[in-house]
Amino acid sequence: PRRQTKLKLARRPLRLVQRVAMHRITLLFLLTLPLVALGEDSRPRRQTIAAPINDVFHGDESGFSGRVFTVSLQVIHPMVFFDETKEGNERFSGYTIDMLDLLKEELKCDFTYFVGDPDEPESANAALEAVGAGKGIGETREADFAAGMIHMTANRSRLVHFTTPYMSSGYVMVVPVPSLNRGLWNFFSPFDELLWVLVLFEMIVVAIAFYITEAPHLTVHPETDVEGTPLLAAADVMYFSVSLLTCTLDKSPRTWGGKCVMLGHGWFMLILIASYTANLASFLTANALSPKITGWDSITSTGTQYKLVIPRGTAHKDFLEFEEGHYGFEFNYEEVATFEEAFAMVAEGKADATFEDEPVVQYYLEEEVPEEYNCKLMQVGRLFAPVGYGLAFSLDSQDFIAFSQAIVHLQELGDTTRLQYKWEIGPGASTQTELCGSPGGDGSGEFLAGDFWGLTLMTALFVIVGLLINIYERYAASRAAPPTAPARALNDFPPAGEPATKADDLETAIQRGVADALTGAGHQPGTVQATVGYVYPR
Repeated sequence: PRRQTKLKLARRPLRLVQRVAMHRITLLFLLTLPLVALGEDSRPRRQTIAAPINDVFHGDESGFSGRVFTVSLQVIHPMVFFDETKEGNERFSGYTIDMLDLLKEELKCDFTYFVGDPDEPESANAALEAVGAGKGIGETREADFAAGMIHMTANRSRLVHFTTPYMSSGYVMVVPVPSLNRGLWNFFSPFDELLWVLVLFEMIVVAIAFYITEAPHLTVHPETDVEGTPLLAAADVMYFSVSLLTCTLDKSPRTWGGKCVMLGHGWFMLILIASYTANLASFLTANALSPKITGWDSITSTGTQYKLVIPRGTAHKDFLEFEEGHYGFEFNYEEVATFEEAFAMVAEGKADATFEDEPVVQYYLEEEVPEEYNCKLMQVGRLFAPVGYGLAFSLDSQDFIAFSQAIVHLQELGDTTRLQYKWEIGPGASTQTELCGSPGGDGSGEFLAGDFWGLTLMTALFVIVGLLINIYERYAASRAAPPTAPARALNDFPPAGEPATKADDLETAIQRGVADALTGAGHQPGTVQATVGYVYPR
């Protein structure tokens, strides 16, 4: 019995270990079951293809069999135009309408158009509400789908079914055109101030070299074009150096050293004049305007410094709220009814900038800008917030699938691209912004008098200085000239034939000889005057 008791006591730890091991094995098995199930689910399984929900696809011969869709439109140029003077579908035109006309042929259907909100025709939200966006189950909708320039956003995709985008673009900034800088010295602008200092320094160095090689008291050549005293010679060689820049050179070096200096100076001036001429043309004919706002980054980096204005009822406000919520930006903005009003406020200086879809900006600046705002608005910066434009269908409709397929087919054929060329929008389209920066500031390409006031003033200054110098030269010449004997009448001379007295000087003797000669020639005394000239030996 004692041995049995000891044996039992010895087996208890062994049994305990066995029980713990069994529990661990069971727990491990239970933990691995989900992984096994997951591995089985990850393997490809055969699935039964169900019948499609919709029964119309692009490419079907019958298509929609002439079905008429009611379309609520957002009127925004150049995508949709609305002409109240016409009737029916003839009232509508634009890029989107042309694209829908192509879809008619692709899908064998027809459309009836109406404006989503006649009071706010540019509102995309009103067009979306007509197809049931934001309405509950059981409520009525007025249209089968919405079109215009409707942005495909995440929030809107919860309210409607979008087709594949038929066009992609984004926002661009629109700012006032800065006033042209018509300073007096604009013609100096092609070169930097430091470069002008370098040119002046080069001319002074060349003048010193000319003075050493060509000055009358320093040159080794018997003849020289530099004249005058050392001080006047210094001025003369400076004129020698500068006159090559203005193409008024009237001197030439005589020594070979001077000719070598002239060769280097001439090459320098040749390149300088060519560079200045090319750069001046660029400054006077190209758009060298630099607005304060150069893109969307200028808005986000300055907080509420600039005032924005945006149209109401579009995706602009949603975009600003998204930027504020996700990136912490702050904006100072005001909402107006239409984008035309927003552009007008920017042109009149009531707001610093606005932003709009690139196709809208391109068409407006090229075709629709009012005369009073001509060359007062410009597009700046790169495209931002890229977005696609799509057709919006109700959530209870599957027709967007066929329309998406047809849009893809039009894109493959290049029809959507050709429509962009037709309406002059999209990548590669230009505006009149470049012309607004040209001379005249009105797109005419003409220079104004103000562009040359500084040059005219400088020319007048040189003329005045030249006249003053000429006056001084005349005064100096009159003081240096020898005295001139007064003219005497012939009847003041001694009678012909009488000898000269001792009091008669050489001048009197010469005058008497002239009188004798004139009298002998038949001239009457008192009718002719004679003067005496002086001859100075060298």
